[in-house]
Amino acid sequence: MYEDIINRYIASYNNRDIEGMLDCVTEDVVFENISNTGQSMRLEGRDQMGEVATLSGNAFSYRRQRVTNLVIGEAKAAAEIEFEGKAAVDLPNGIKAGETVTIRGASFFEFEGRLLSRIADYS
Repeated sequence: MYEDIINRYIASYNNRDIEGMLDCVTEDVVFENISNTGQSMRLEGRDQMGEVATLSGNAFSYRRQRVTNLVIGEAKAAAEIEFEGKAAVDLPNGIKAGETVTIRGASFFEFEGRLLSRIADYS
């Protein structure tokens, strides 16, 4: 059950299907993105997550996440993630439009019932 919802969420992300992503999360979802460059972001709720997902999706002409390892526990999961994307615009971290970005990171998921209630991405 948990692996299925993670796979649906990642597939929706890769397909730029914001509604599909939001269908995988609770109304009060917490989303965090922590970068080793010192940038971090914390969002609360489906609406806020949808707004940022739309903006960040437009920053890349192509983007793909791939789960390379997944460990599932009781109402929690951890995944090793490989991200590849091509910047559509100049990004605040110095990456220029047209450059390809490859990042390895980890995502941690918490569940409420059959939905994601917390997503924390580390890269």
